Amino acid sequence: MRSLVMRADDNNAGDFLTAEQAAQLVGRSHWTIREWYRRGLLVKYKSASLTVVSRKELIELVKPKIAGDR
Repeated sequence: MRSLVMRADDNNAGDFLTAEQAAQLVGRSHWTIREWYRRGLLVKYKSASLTVVSRKELIELVKPKIAGDR
């Protein structure tokens, strides 16, 4: 797990999501998101008391799956 320093006024705060937010964004359960970072598919970051994932990394992970659904 990598440490991440974010403040409430950071412009990049929206670039990171909790497991619940990430799950909602990609239509999966929060357990799936946690499994992905447990398996090393997503990097999890620690910010204060929150564990978050990068929105960009999440989108890159699911993009091939979305493209294959078409």
